Amino acid sequence: MASKKVLSFHRWIALVFAPFLLLQALTGSALLFRSELGAVIEPGRSTPQGETVSVSALYAAARDIRPGVTPTRIFLPGHPDSAAFAHLSSSDGTTSYAMIDPGNAAVIAEGGVWRFPLQAALNLHYQLNAGQAGMLLVCIYGTALAILALTGLWHWWPGRNRALKSLKIPARTPQRLKLQMWHRSTGAITAIGLIVVAVTGVLTAVPGLAISSLWTAAPAPAASYPYSAERIDTGIAMAQAEFPQGQLRDIRFRPDGSLAVNFRAPRDGPWAVDTVTVDPAAPDAISAMPTEANDALWTVTYPLHTGTIIGPLGRYLILALAAALLFLAISGPLQWWRARTNRKSRA
Repeated sequence: MASKKVLSFHRWIALVFAPFLLLQALTGSALLFRSELGAVIEPGRSTPQGETVSVSALYAAARDIRPGVTPTRIFLPGHPDSAAFAHLSSSDGTTSYAMIDPGNAAVIAEGGVWRFPLQAALNLHYQLNAGQAGMLLVCIYGTALAILALTGLWHWWPGRNRALKSLKIPARTPQRLKLQMWHRSTGAITAIGLIVVAVTGVLTAVPGLAISSLWTAAPAPAASYPYSAERIDTGIAMAQAEFPQGQLRDIRFRPDGSLAVNFRAPRDGPWAVDTVTVDPAAPDAISAMPTEANDALWTVTYPLHTGTIIGPLGRYLILALAAALLFLAISGPLQWWRARTNRKSRA
């Protein structure tokens, strides 16, 4: 009886959250290979490799796209043929994006999130492109995925001595039962991995979740600081002095006039950064934090979530889990629909 209740609970959670889990599997798979996909589907630079303009020139190009737009963050190219990528905030609080040639600061493309498929995938994966409410929903169905994996494993578990045997799908299995058995075996094999991915995903998102903002009015957009070219270039130089060998990854332009500068730190993984916060007007207030000193929760959960904790092959393991999740999210509701249809035909 208990097993039937577990199965019923598992089934109804799956039916509710299957569309969201499909979306997470698809967007997560794309983000695992964002650099490679970007080189194929996104416009690149037209200037020769090696030609670069200053960060202040990139900032000015983004700021001058149209009146009322302020650059809030600029990502430097991660590949010699790639473009810089700017996040833009409008006076009405909306966000847009732009790709800029790092060789001559020419704007290559600009527009909303749907103009840039990989940024759209990131926004959907992290917060359904719906701010704090979307992030909360992502946390909910991340929890649902962990529950599905646990209840599926519980319902399937045949005992330690029979586990391997019960994963097999005999060749003589009737065709009408094969999908069910493939669903069962795939879920059993990938359950632990899916639990890890689900839990680490939720833990990565939770620190950025401000529950109170869900029922309070959104604050007015903060007034942006009027950055000059001199201020930006001075700030970048001050930050670079803290990590002389560091390669710039991105710069955040804060409303108070300070800069948060991130340098790539591949010694600690592909996502790691050394961070410098600097205010060119107050050089004594500079703050430098190497990646090893960063104790933020994401520095632990994100390498687990993306598989990079075990090296370059880790993302292929996560890709396999995403493929399994796609299959499970389709085959589960399909089994339910078949069973429902059969019951109606016999009635």
